[in-house]
Formats: sequence, structure tokens, C-alpha cells
Amino acid sequence: MDPVQIRILDKAEELFSKYGYSKTKMEEIASSLKISRKTLYKFYSNKQDLLEFYLDYRQKVNSELLNQIADDETLTAVEKFNKMHKNFVEDSPNTMLDEFIREISELFPHIAENINKYRETELPKILTRIFNTAKKKGELRDGFMPEVAVHLFLASIDKLINNKSSITVPLNIHQFQNEVVNVIFYGILKR
Repeated sequence: MDPVQIRILDKAEELFSKYGYSKTKMEEIASSLKISRKTLYKFYSNKQDLLEFYLDYRQKVNSELLNQIADDETLTAVEKFNKMHKNFVEDSPNTMLDEFIREISELFPHIAENINKYRETELPKILTRIFNTAKKKGELRDGFMPEVAVHLFLASIDKLINNKSSITVPLNIHQFQNEVVNVIFYGILKR
């Protein structure tokens, strides 16, 4: 991929996350990168084209990273989830991420459908691999059912993204997902 294209995608991510899709203008992206609009439009015919390319690119990059983490035999299951959390939650721009995700779901149902397909097919495979490896290594209790944990994790993501009134507790998406991971690994009972 062209280095300019990568810079454009990175800047689009930053501005979309900070201001939302609707409030971000192509001119602002070009200006903040100190490139001409002509250069920007050389790669992307319009803002929706840029958004779709960005989301596709981000999904591929995230998938590669998730698979690398899942395949790392030196990490325990908890360490893998912590590393995933750091990469996808702590290190991601989150100023308006909740609103950005909801906005995309409302404006572009076909894009939301593609994201959902990935979440329903690829993500469960990766999570199941992590849980099954941890079970084989003896990290998880006897009788633990990886499928239940995978469904719990995926259902919480789906609930947050696809339901405007998804949570009635004062948490954002990142905080909510972090607590779901804590419940999966540590339960709710004091030990």
C-alpha cells in the first residue's frame, strides 16, 4: 500500500474517532496532512469510499494482530486478552468512538453488516483458539466451556454496538468490554 494512503487512513481514523464521520470533511483530512485535495481524491473518490476502505483496512490489520496474539505460545490466555485489550482499547482513539460506531451503523447498514459478518465468523474462531489452547495448557478450570465464554464476549459487543440504549451503567464501550473480560476470567465471587 502507498505510504500516502496509509497516512490518509491513519488521519481519517483520528478525525472520525474524534469528531465523528458526519462532521469530518475531506478537506480537513487533506489539510491536516498537508496534501492537496487532488491527492486525497486520487485514492478515494469520496468520504464514504474512504470510510469503507479504512474499515476494510483496519479489519485486516486487526485480524492479523489478533491472530498473532492468539498464536503466541509464550502468553497465557489472560495475557492474550490483556494484550488484545491494550492494542484495541487502551491504544485506540476513544474520544468519540462510541458515537462513531453507532453513527456508522445508522448511516451505512451495509458496512455494519460487513463488520457483523466478521464478528460472527472470524472473531469466534480466534477466541475459541485462545480458550481451547488455554484449556489444553491447564489454565482453565475443568468443565470450562469455551463456547459459552465466546458467546458471552460476542453478545456483549453486539449489544453495545447494535443497541442505542445498550448499557444503563455509566461506562463507555471500552470500560464495559474490560469488565466483561474480567467476569469471564475472574468471575464475580470474591476469592
